[in-house]
Amino acid sequence: MAAGLRKRGQPASVGQPAGIWKQWLQRAWQERYLLLREPRYTLLVASCLCIAELPSWVFVHLYGAILCY
Repeated sequence: MAAGLRKRGQPASVGQPAGIWKQWLQRAWQERYLLLREPRYTLLVASCLCIAELPSWVFVHLYGAILCY
C-alpha cells in the first residue's frame, strides 16, 4: 500500500460503538426471559422500571397541582 493511502470504509472508531450497542441489544433480546427470571438482574430491571415511571409520576402530580389552583 502506498504511503498516506488508507483502505476504503469507515474507520474502526466510528463503526465500533454502534457495533457494540447492536451486539448488546441482540444479546439482551435473545436473553429477554432471563432478565425477568434471574435474581442477578433484579436490581437492573427494578431501576429501569423506576426510571420509566418517573416522567409519568411527575406529570400526574404537576398536572394535578395545576388543576387544583
